[in-house]
Amino acid sequence: MRSDNIIPLHKGIRAEIELEMARAVARFGEYHIEIMGIAGSWGDTMDDNEVLAALRRLNKAGSIFEYITDPTDRE
Repeated sequence: MRSDNIIPLHKGIRAEIELEMARAVARFGEYHIEIMGIAGSWGDTMDDNEVLAALRRLNKAGSIFEYITDPTDRE
């Protein structure tokens, strides 16, 4: 393994992520689709900062999405 692909652990932000994740799970349940999406993307398509922002958004607004379109809601 090359030394340039080691991801440094940022203990402060990881503790914040754990706290926000615990809040989200307590509020929505561990099998909530948005929590599973965030957790599954963490370290893959989302870095620590993006995960923390998404969890904070979820806990504050109830969803990570600004709006969701409904295909049945057409004029």
